[in-house]
Amino acid sequence: MDHRTPSDTATLIARGTLLSARDPDLAALLAPDEEESVRRILGDRASGGWFGFAMENSWASRALMLAERFLLGGIFTHYLARKRWIEKEVRQGLDQEIRQVIVLGAGYDSLACRLAAQFPEVSFIELDHPATQASKHAALAGCPNLHFMPVDLGKTMPADALAACAAFDDSLPSIVVAEGLTMYFPEEKVAGILRSAASLAGEEGRVIFTFMELPEDGKLSFRGQSPVVAWWLRLRSEPFLWGCSRDELRGFLRACGLKLDAVANHRDLRSRILAPRRAARLPLARGECLCLCHPLCS
Repeated sequence: MDHRTPSDTATLIARGTLLSARDPDLAALLAPDEEESVRRILGDRASGGWFGFAMENSWASRALMLAERFLLGGIFTHYLARKRWIEKEVRQGLDQEIRQVIVLGAGYDSLACRLAAQFPEVSFIELDHPATQASKHAALAGCPNLHFMPVDLGKTMPADALAACAAFDDSLPSIVVAEGLTMYFPEEKVAGILRSAASLAGEEGRVIFTFMELPEDGKLSFRGQSPVVAWWLRLRSEPFLWGCSRDELRGFLRACGLKLDAVANHRDLRSRILAPRRAARLPLARGECLCLCHPLCS
């Protein structure tokens, strides 16, 4: 990505959330207040330019949804389903008295800001690149238990960055979330980030992250995606660099100091997230998995 400007992928996912809110089927996958929170985070990018025009004209919104089906059908469904899966796991951790949540590469996701309002006794800390985080910080300033730490995760490990964060309490177990992050780094860097996440979580904490499932042909992409998608990611300097097969995942995590608790793919998202919301018939992109794990006892 261009380190001087916000992440194009983060903007795309946030705009996809707003478009999905207009679709009767996809809207069922949004959390309460999610649309409002994302709109607030995006600011002018939610109402200005070509996207603002599309949001104000139903025919243009439909055209964008048709483009989604052509380029990578079901990707908006996938983004929303993975957010609901992650939020469910985070809420379960909070129910078990974990009082610190750390989000790595948060982009324009609304999880931390929405939960911070609901759980004032919990500390939420987002780590992200300064160019992406700046506008989000400005939009959400004023929430006392939501903290922002600007950091380039390609150069600095999360634990090293948080050592300088006054809001971080290393005596507390934490939930560490890395959604849509690992695919943008080479394997060595991913291993370092996960080892750092394990140390931040502590023995009583947990780590939640997503990863691209590497198929037998070794093609690192969503299944059936148009070549235009890979071209767009390369153009934005955000190509996919790492993935892992299900067979190798447990060993990879153990080397990072983590024990696998659960892994979910498109079938799990369809049965656990879509079906209960009467959305099981929606197209769902395949290729990215979600992982819940906890640190190994030292």
